[in-house]
Amino acid sequence: MMVSQPIDHAALLPLYLAAATAAVALFAGRLAKACTMIGLSISAGAAIWIGVGADRRTFAVGEWHSYIASDATMGLAALFALLTVLVAALSARAGAEYCFLLAASAAGGITLAGSGDLITLIVALETLTVPLYVLVTRPGRDGAEAGVTFLIASIASSATALMGAALLYAASGTVHFAGLATELAGAHPGLVAAGVALLLGGLAFKLAAAPLHAWAPLVLERAPLPIATYLASASKLGGAVAITWVVYFGLAPQAGLPAGIVLAALSVASIAVGNVAALVQRRTVSLLAWSGIAHAGYVLAPLAALATAAGRGAPDAAASAALAYAVFFVLLEAGAFAALTAVRPDTETETATATATAEKGRTPEPLLSRGDLSAPDLKVNAGTLRSSTELSHPRATIESGGPQGSDLKASAGNITELAGLFRTAPLPATVFLIAVVGLSGLPPALAGTFAKIVILEFLASSAVWLAIIVAAGAIVGLAYYLPLARTVLLGRGTPTPKARFTIAVAVIGLVLLAIGLAPQTVLEFTRISQ
Repeated sequence: MMVSQPIDHAALLPLYLAAATAAVALFAGRLAKACTMIGLSISAGAAIWIGVGADRRTFAVGEWHSYIASDATMGLAALFALLTVLVAALSARAGAEYCFLLAASAAGGITLAGSGDLITLIVALETLTVPLYVLVTRPGRDGAEAGVTFLIASIASSATALMGAALLYAASGTVHFAGLATELAGAHPGLVAAGVALLLGGLAFKLAAAPLHAWAPLVLERAPLPIATYLASASKLGGAVAITWVVYFGLAPQAGLPAGIVLAALSVASIAVGNVAALVQRRTVSLLAWSGIAHAGYVLAPLAALATAAGRGAPDAAASAALAYAVFFVLLEAGAFAALTAVRPDTETETATATATAEKGRTPEPLLSRGDLSAPDLKVNAGTLRSSTELSHPRATIESGGPQGSDLKASAGNITELAGLFRTAPLPATVFLIAVVGLSGLPPALAGTFAKIVILEFLASSAVWLAIIVAAGAIVGLAYYLPLARTVLLGRGTPTPKARFTIAVAVIGLVLLAIGLAPQTVLEFTRISQ
C-alpha cells in the first residue's frame, strides 16, 4: 500500500513565491526588474509572517524532517530574499535572464535556510551558487576568467562536500541532521573523521575560508559590482548557514572532535591569511575581499569551540553567536559594496558609447574627469593615474602586477580614487564609512561592535586561545580599515561621478543604523535551539 507523505504548503510558501518570481521574471521583459523586486519582497514578508507563528516542519521521515520553518530559519529566508532585492535595485540594466537567475539563486537561499538534512542543504546551496556562474561573467577576457575560476572552484568544492556527505551516510545510515546527532555514536571513527573533513571543507569554500579562499579576491574584483555585492553578502551567508546547521544540528553531539579540529584550523588560517593579505592591498574591492576571508574565520571560531569539549556546555550560545556575526557581517559588506556601486561609473554604457562614437569616426570624450579607469590612453602604476601618449592601445595597463582589462577597472578601483568621496557624494560615502567602521568593530558603527562582542563573549568562557586570536585579528584589521575610512572622509581627490541608486543606498544605510541602534533585533532572530 502506497502512503503519501503530507506536505505543509504554508511552511514552503516563501519558497513557492521565490520560484514563481523567477518564472515570471523570465517572461516579464522590461518589467523583469520590478517583478523580481516585488515578488521577492512579498516572499520575504511571507517568511516573516510564518516565522512569528508556531514552528512548522514538513517532509517527515519518522520523527526527522527535511524542511523546518522556525523563527531563525524564516528570518534567514527573509534576509536572503531582501539581499537579492537590494542587488536587483543596484543593477542598472537587469534583463529578464539576469532577474531570473537572481530570483532562482534567492530560492536556493530560502531553501537552504530551512534545510534539515544533508541532501536538501547541498542541493539548496548549489541552487544558490549555480546562477552565479553566469552572473559573475562580464564581457571581456577578465570577466570570462572570473566566471571560469568560480565555476571550476565551486564544482570541486561541491564534489568534495558530496563525498563527505556520502561517507557520513555510510557511517550513520541517514542524511538527516537529527539522525546524524544520534547515529554517529557507534560509527567507525576513521570514516566519520574523513566524512566530516570533506563535508566541512567543501562547505567552507562557500564562505571563502582559508585555505579554500583563492577564488574570492579574483572573482569579486572582476565580477560586476552588483554581483560582487551578492557574492559578498547572500552567497557568504549561505556558506555560514550551511556550516552552522551541519555542525550544530548534526555533528557536534557525536562527531565533535574531528569537526572541532577542522573548524579550528579553518578559523585560524582564515584570520591570519585574510588580515595579512588585506594589509598590502591598494584596491578597494581586493581589500574588502581579503578582509572578508578574515571575517569568515571569526564566524567559524565559536563553531570550532562548540564542536570540541570546550564549548559543549553552551551549544545554543555558540551557534547563535556564529549566526549573529554572519548576519552583521553580510549586512555591513552589502552596505560597503552598495556604496561602491553607487559611485562607480556605468562602464558598459560608456564602452558602448565609445564604440559607437569610434564607428562614426570621432574620438571619444576623455573619461578621467568622471573617475573611470577604462578610458583610453591611461596608464595605472601602483594606484597613480597619468597620461600615456606612448600607449596607442585603447586598454589601460596595470604595471603593479594586477590583472588587466578595461572591464576590470570599474569594479576594482584603487583606494586613492575614493579620496574626498565624503565631499562629492555624501550619502554613499556615509554608508561606506558606517560599513567600514562597523567591519573594524569600532563605534559609532555599533553593528560591528556588537558582532565582535558576541563572538568574544562566548569564546572568553569556552576557548580563550581562540578569543585571543580573534581579538588580535580585529586589532590588525584596524590597520587597513581606518586608513580606508580616513581616505573617504578627509582625502582630497578628483570629482567623482554623480551617485546613482540613491534609494537603494539610503535603505541599506538605514538598515545598518537600525541594527547598530537595536542589535537585539538581530540577536533575537538568530537565537537558535534544538
